[in-house]
Amino acid sequence: MDQERYPVTTDRYHVAYEFLSEGPRGTIKKVVLYQKLAENYYNLAFGDWNEDELKIDDIVRSNNSDRDKVLRTVALTIIDFIRFYPDAIVFLKGSTTARTRLYQIGILENQAEVAKLFNIQGFVNGDWEAFEAGKNYEAFALKRK
Repeated sequence: MDQERYPVTTDRYHVAYEFLSEGPRGTIKKVVLYQKLAENYYNLAFGDWNEDELKIDDIVRSNNSDRDKVLRTVALTIIDFIRFYPDAIVFLKGSTTARTRLYQIGILENQAEVAKLFNIQGFVNGDWEAFEAGKNYEAFALKRK
């Protein structure tokens, strides 16, 4: 994960992160928000910031030609978040099947590094299991080792 990523700002609680995507469609504000679901369980919400509605838009397609850089930046927020909440379990599920697949691609492309830091679970057929390459998962859970 030593590849190029965007500079990130965070709030004082390290649950809300922002960065700017730069590409052919201009500058797009991206937001990552860790939403508490239960004690030590957090959902990762991610998308473009909709200034008119003052919320994350996780449906819009930016097409700013920087997908990998954006995914690496989101991964950086997970690492930072876990530093401040070491017992947290982070859930990842895209707003669409295609976006969940992008998360899976990101995990696979960086699996050696991700596996050093996290235990990775995948949700498939109504159950959680250890992450395996070659399976299509519906969601993911990351917990610090």
